[in-house]
Amino acid sequence: MPVFLRRPGQLLAVVVLVMQPVGGLGVQCPVPDITHGQLKPAQNFTYGSTATLECDDGYVPVGAITTVRCLGSGRWHPRVPACTLGRCPYPPAVEHADQSSQHEFPVGTTVTYFCRLGYTLLPEVSPITTCLKNFTWSVIPKLCQKVQCPSPALRHGTEVRPRKAEYTFGHQVEFRCDPGYVLRGSQRIQCWSDGTWRPPVPYCDKVCGPPPKITNGQHSGSRTEQFPYGFEVKYSCGEGLSLIGDDSIYCTSDDGVNLAWSGPAPECRVVRCPKPTVERGRMTPQRFTFPYGAAVRFSCDEGFMLQGDAESRCLADSTWHPPLPTCQPVLCPQPQVVNGRLKSTLEGKTWYQTNATVTFECLHGYHFSDDGDVSLEDSWTATCLPDGTWTPLPKCRKEGDADVCEEVHYIKTVFECGVPMAEVKTLLEIEKLFLEIKKLKVELENLNK
Repeated sequence: MPVFLRRPGQLLAVVVLVMQPVGGLGVQCPVPDITHGQLKPAQNFTYGSTATLECDDGYVPVGAITTVRCLGSGRWHPRVPACTLGRCPYPPAVEHADQSSQHEFPVGTTVTYFCRLGYTLLPEVSPITTCLKNFTWSVIPKLCQKVQCPSPALRHGTEVRPRKAEYTFGHQVEFRCDPGYVLRGSQRIQCWSDGTWRPPVPYCDKVCGPPPKITNGQHSGSRTEQFPYGFEVKYSCGEGLSLIGDDSIYCTSDDGVNLAWSGPAPECRVVRCPKPTVERGRMTPQRFTFPYGAAVRFSCDEGFMLQGDAESRCLADSTWHPPLPTCQPVLCPQPQVVNGRLKSTLEGKTWYQTNATVTFECLHGYHFSDDGDVSLEDSWTATCLPDGTWTPLPKCRKEGDADVCEEVHYIKTVFECGVPMAEVKTLLEIEKLFLEIKKLKVELENLNK
């Protein structure tokens, strides 16, 4: 009888038993115990009968022989076959995906797919397939879709090429800003495999308009097209002209929204100030011309004092500011000596010019004194110095040692003369020192006796 072998996915045909009446009559073969399989038909196996191996789902016969025959000896021939776990063919290809590398795929094996660069798994779709018992793979749906980047919106700007409905991996976008704006960031960006733009999407920043031009001058931004916030331009004039106003302006904002230049442009004009002359004075630095902005300092000759500001600057209207100072003669106030007077003085004269001299005389009963020694001179001369002070003034003291009452009278006189408090304190210290010296003299005289 014909025998039909089972192939993967097919059922085995049952082989018709062939009974042989010759010899071994009544002999039976045992029912074999086959793991994951059994012989068919399932009945008493007598001498000469044949049976075919039928494996459980997911298993296949080991080897090519699947039919056995019962011999007169009560044994099966050939040996009873066995069943082994079946295998699936190589997993099917999935668009835009790869799988883990394997060579054999027994029933129950799972294979995981991975999306290629630039693609991503569809949401709620499993990337796993399983080898089934019928030796086929579980259904593999569409797994991967191309990576998409968000639409690169650009305020106050546009894309160089027309906008797309979607932006997928590898797409490049180029931008330009509207007039009055400057691009901050990269002009060209690309959609990457992780769904982000690299470099990041730029933005358009507002800019100032072109800086104002000036007659007979120029500015440093003549070759610049965009003037963003904080941009500074410097102005300069042609030879022989002076720059009137600030030499630079910058792009700024007063309200945090609109941009404008920080101030008006300067002017280029011919500006010269007259040579500054101060009688009895000197000027530094020495120069011959005095253009706009030139500054000079003044000082006076000896015996003269500066009245006004020491420095002046040439202004745009060709005048000096502050106004030029003057040099006035230095004057000394009328000197005062306690218990003394001027020998001769002009009536009502209270100030004396430099190098002027005056002569003093002491009142009746007083004589000139210097460091405690009484001088026999009957006059004392003092001179007005260039700094407005006098050479040392004399002191008029009574002859002999003054007692304490006379010292008190002297101090009282000083107060009545209106001497400043600081000088009064100095006089008191001197008087105290004078009394100490007198005391020491007395003690020394007593020791020598």
